[in-house]
Amino acid sequence: MDIKITLKGVNESELQNAKFITGFRTIGEVGYIATRYIALKMKMKRIGFITTKYLRDVTFLDEYGIATPFELFYDNDNKILVLLNHLLPLPREANMFSEKIIKWLKRINISNAFYIGGLDKRYRTNNEKLRWIKTSNSTINLNFPLMEKQLLMIGPLALFTIYSEIEDLPATVLLPYADRDRIDPGAAATVVEELAKIIGVNIDVTELYEDAKKIEEELQKQLELIQKEINRGASDRVYM
Repeated sequence: MDIKITLKGVNESELQNAKFITGFRTIGEVGYIATRYIALKMKMKRIGFITTKYLRDVTFLDEYGIATPFELFYDNDNKILVLLNHLLPLPREANMFSEKIIKWLKRINISNAFYIGGLDKRYRTNNEKLRWIKTSNSTINLNFPLMEKQLLMIGPLALFTIYSEIEDLPATVLLPYADRDRIDPGAAATVVEELAKIIGVNIDVTELYEDAKKIEEELQKQLELIQKEINRGASDRVYM
């Protein structure tokens, strides 16, 4: 199997009816910042890993230990499952990656899925904080305008949404307005705040607002290092 889901210390049956959250390293790094913050702030337990045929050979030390490209975290008390994507799936694997995960979520009977992305703030027409869309099977209703019809969603977030629609998985996509030219912890704080209300949990986002500059600098440095290593030729790389 090219895409493998490995669980540690938990059975699939225990994840039934859980709420699922994920996001990717796209505009403003919003999806990544938000999902990582939720997993860490709620002190979730890492319960699994997703590996691919062409898994990127990059790792680093995070607050919970050695980080792998795609990790599953779980809060048993609130029944929340988070997929933390430290890296984007390779373009040649993105389709298979998305299909595999959505079909798995459908099989384990996830109650609702939430995908976090971002909208270029230059497209904001009023004072709304975010826009959203949902799949046909979702019963979620929000007091925010829907994503404008002329805008396109692309990349892994789009693939997750497409396969959720095909598989009848109830999914809601949250798109806060973000700065496309820099890492935007403020936009991540906005979407975490709203998502917490939707799923009925309390997540303090003070750190995202107060430490925005520090978070931006740290993630920018990490992102530059990752991109530098990924783009190096084999003969130029320095292996530890």
